[in-house]
Amino acid sequence: MGIPWVSAVPCRRRPGHRPCRGHVTVLRADDAASIEWSCGVCGDEGTISGWQDSPYDLRQDRAVLSGRVIAVSLSEEVAATLRGLMLLDRDCERVVFQTRAVQGDLVLTATEEDLEELVGSVAADANHETNPRRRRRLDAAFSLLSDAAPAAGF
Repeated sequence: MGIPWVSAVPCRRRPGHRPCRGHVTVLRADDAASIEWSCGVCGDEGTISGWQDSPYDLRQDRAVLSGRVIAVSLSEEVAATLRGLMLLDRDCERVVFQTRAVQGDLVLTATEEDLEELVGSVAADANHETNPRRRRRLDAAFSLLSDAAPAAGF
């Protein structure tokens, strides 16, 4: 059986016309075809099915890299910026969407190699962004991630 974990994905429910402040808790048994999700704050819940072999299927499709794992604490804004990146490869997308909420903090964990790849993707997006507000958000994400990536060399 799988272990539930609290993701960095914010709850989308708006009880009383105000955004819920919770994060989505996810549970998928190892052999289950569905994913159970819930919000610990507002109690909203549901099931996701039919996700296998879709573009949203982020299961490991390659050997897990060994090496040093780096944990980076993110703000809600940086996490949202990373989730909004459109041209990430599957490995970077997996790193972004495996970000967890741990005791009120959002924590992205990645190997050095995966983190360096994500830093490069954020830099490329920032270099081509024409919207000043989004550019500032990408620059903030780049700065935070590149400071955490020891060998990024950016």
